[in-house]
Amino acid sequence: MPYPFALIPRPPGDWKDIFDNQAIDMAVAHNMFIRGINAIYAQAEGIRPEHVKPFTFFCVSFLGMLHHHHQIEETTLFPFYETKLGPHHMDHNVEQHNAFMGGLDNLEAYLKGVQNGTETYNGRRIIELLDSFTDLLVEHLRDEIPTLESSKMRANFTEKDLKDLEAAVGSRVMKEVSLVTTLPLGLICHDKSTATYFPPLPGAIMWIVKNGLFRLHSDAWAFGPCDVNGVVKPGLGNDAPILNA
Repeated sequence: MPYPFALIPRPPGDWKDIFDNQAIDMAVAHNMFIRGINAIYAQAEGIRPEHVKPFTFFCVSFLGMLHHHHQIEETTLFPFYETKLGPHHMDHNVEQHNAFMGGLDNLEAYLKGVQNGTETYNGRRIIELLDSFTDLLVEHLRDEIPTLESSKMRANFTEKDLKDLEAAVGSRVMKEVSLVTTLPLGLICHDKSTATYFPPLPGAIMWIVKNGLFRLHSDAWAFGPCDVNGVVKPGLGNDAPILNA
């Protein structure tokens, strides 16, 4: 399963149906991570010296977003699901997190070393570090979607249960994510044509991010897999359409 990694097919159902949308939204989020990984692979070995600073900023910010996603899963989403699905139901997902996290941490440490001057930028080294964990990461991103399959959600949760969960996650996101890094990344890693409603944040906030805060690090966001309007850039490993399951 080498680079470029294929995107995850959209799960069946209607995103406006809260039971269907658990898997749909997770697939949308996971495809953001796959696009970002593909974009780093595609560009790492061609970075010129004058672009090292913005490119490493993009990479470190992206890895931080990935870390935060998995923290929310382990501390909010998974414990909630297990209240109805049973203890240890999500253990395999956590085990997969643990399997790739060491490699992700090593890449993050190297990139931060480049940023602080203790490491010299080497695109081949980035590829080697990516190769050490991305197969496991993408396998996990794919495997997690069936655990949220609509009929399972419908059989075990009420609509209120899932609305309360979404409210809790939304509250954490607004408190914890950076308006100047994570939210711009939400624009440049998401193909808007696949889910026009995503990310599900207030329109006023997204307008401020897109038209103001995005510009603070626009040199870094230039390395993203999509432009500020969510249009996929050619040549970064994300050109193939997502096939329906």
